[in-house]
Amino acid sequence: MAISLLTTALLGGLAIFVLGLSRRTRIPKGLRLPPGPKPKPIIGNLLDLPKDHEWLMHAKWAKQYGELVYVNVLGTHMAWVNSREMAHELFERRSSNYSDRTTTTMLDDLLDLTGWLAPFQPYTIWCRRHRKTMHSSFHPKATEAYHPITYGIEVEAENDLYLMNAHKVLHAVDEAATPGNFLVDILPWMKYIPVWMPGAEFQRKAVKWRQYAADMLELPFREAKRRMGEGTPEACFVLSRLSEIGADATSCLDDEVIIKNTAASLFAGGTDTTVNTVRAFILAMVLYPDVQKKAQREIDALLGFQRLPDVGDMDALPYVMAVCKETLRWHALLPVGVAHMASEDDIINGYFIPKGTIMFGNSWTLLRDEADFGPNTDRFNPERYFIPGVRDPGNTGAFGFGRRICVGRYMAMKSVFLAIASILQVFEISKARDASDKEIPVEAEFTSGFFSFATEFKCILRPRSATAEELIIHGI
Repeated sequence: MAISLLTTALLGGLAIFVLGLSRRTRIPKGLRLPPGPKPKPIIGNLLDLPKDHEWLMHAKWAKQYGELVYVNVLGTHMAWVNSREMAHELFERRSSNYSDRTTTTMLDDLLDLTGWLAPFQPYTIWCRRHRKTMHSSFHPKATEAYHPITYGIEVEAENDLYLMNAHKVLHAVDEAATPGNFLVDILPWMKYIPVWMPGAEFQRKAVKWRQYAADMLELPFREAKRRMGEGTPEACFVLSRLSEIGADATSCLDDEVIIKNTAASLFAGGTDTTVNTVRAFILAMVLYPDVQKKAQREIDALLGFQRLPDVGDMDALPYVMAVCKETLRWHALLPVGVAHMASEDDIINGYFIPKGTIMFGNSWTLLRDEADFGPNTDRFNPERYFIPGVRDPGNTGAFGFGRRICVGRYMAMKSVFLAIASILQVFEISKARDASDKEIPVEAEFTSGFFSFATEFKCILRPRSATAEELIIHGI
């Protein structure tokens, strides 16, 4: 049976290739495709796509081919945008053509995520209604006075059901959204293969992951509504939005569905991503202890150990804010972000971009451009943000591009600041030591995939003083 499945897949692939030849992209006279590695017959650039640490190859291509790099994989057009100027031109000035998302069989048909998970929604009226709902609570003015939590449910100290489930969903997204992980994304007809068939492991994963996603979407929202019904809700995004539509005679059932979807998207975006941003920060403090000491001196001068930092301290702690920005820049959690798609044929600088081209904003490369961030961009150096002309990474790809930029970026930045400032205030971060009391070496290493997180490393977090320890205890 497994041999039969493989044979069928290969025959299906051959049929798709023959069909692809019959509808090969016609390039208008006088134009050409953007530069990129030379494709091979039949498979195009399939073998050129890196299998791990993808951002390094994309950075190499950027140096070799320039600000726009094109590849063709089995008839699928892909392009990487490698300069801030090109990203602004395509994703901002031409946003009407580059705000859509590409869908994959795994994410869309088998996991059913693109209908409700905001980053992957096609750019339709449905998507825009979701973004409008999120923007009403997370634009800069709203976050000045309102610091909401999503569901108003207190997190358990260990084995929290909702957090564990969100982690499972993000792991599924990491695997499902990484190009080349699943043959079904190249041969979509394979989605009809029965789950019980030998070799259909992707189907078995999809069944499990789809249940995780359904639980993340439904369970916390149901609990928040139950508490509202009992009159015991905490102030939160769901309470605020449901109360608004309850008082609006023109509201409809769709409004509640949108609130449920956006709440799940916000919850997903605020769990592993925030945790792994802090993880990268801790790694940086282990590797750059002088940065840690300078940030602690700034906090000590303002707060001592009288209280933990709050968002009102952000302007008074410019060096700590620079540490937060540098954490975002040093290694992007999404090195090439969430792919955009060209809705129609386009022309840029004499290059032809075919309709349907998958467009990647190469965040990792943009965030290491010395023209925007000064010299030695491989180093973690918050001092760079005190140099005139150095850009804010939050506006240079760390949160996405154009109309699809992360709606929750202002709240995310506040969450990162609170976590980083609090850790710096009360903990001393250092390398771990072995049985011989020698420091255990630490390297800046990161995982491959759609998300890229710091790999496991050993370190010590020790309270800075007895007073700091008391502040930790009272702050829990």
